[in-house]
Amino acid sequence: MRIGLIGAGNLATQLASALAAKGHHFLQVYSRTEYSAGILAARLGCEAVVQPEQICSEADLYICALKDDVLSQVLPRVNFGKGLLVHTAGSLPMTVLSDYTPNHGIFYPLQTFSKQRPVDFSEVPIFIEAALSDSLDLLKNLASELSEKVVQVSYEQRKQLHLAAVFANNFVNYLYSIAEDLVHEKGLDFQYLLPLIEETSRKVKTIAPVKAQTGPAVRFDCRVMNKHLQLLGEYPEWQHLYEILSKGIYERTINKSSVI
Repeated sequence: MRIGLIGAGNLATQLASALAAKGHHFLQVYSRTEYSAGILAARLGCEAVVQPEQICSEADLYICALKDDVLSQVLPRVNFGKGLLVHTAGSLPMTVLSDYTPNHGIFYPLQTFSKQRPVDFSEVPIFIEAALSDSLDLLKNLASELSEKVVQVSYEQRKQLHLAAVFANNFVNYLYSIAEDLVHEKGLDFQYLLPLIEETSRKVKTIAPVKAQTGPAVRFDCRVMNKHLQLLGEYPEWQHLYEILSKGIYERTINKSSVI
């Protein structure tokens, strides 16, 4: 398949690399910065462009992996020909593409991406949607080349998945960063926490998260929690966060226990 890539960020880099490995041919990479477009285009063996008007109209598929607020600045300046235009965002409806071409859809891999870290797409769920039935079949076949988990979902389902992913990944990673600062403050290595983090991740694969919850908040152990709050005295924002999360854990545990 001939593909035009609009965007050269983390997701675009990993998705394009995975599709190229499956034999798909990239015609161009577009980015507002020549450096970003050039780096990824060189990897894919295709042309780099920095103006939307330079994007050719011969691709079978256009993958748009831009920030949500940039779409309306770039897409009106592109002629998509007969190609299928998809975006990769979890937070936008498919209809944001309808003004640019009737042949549009969604290709949303639910994963965290970094340019430097390869991703095994076989384990990544890919959620699809399309305005035309033939295009839906095309996306289903394409996604199936990469992943064993391809699911057609509505926008309402997809945006709920995106919200859940923010809690499960972005917020959790922020808490990791706080934990890292706390151990570094006492000259300790964040590596000491990795077995705990890995076991927590393994546990929720077989146990519902609410049942896997442990720690002082579950028991409402005020003695331990008050000590922790004292240690956080120099960090009022983290102290407040500790209180909110502890209260939430306790109340959720009690509520779920009463239901069970």
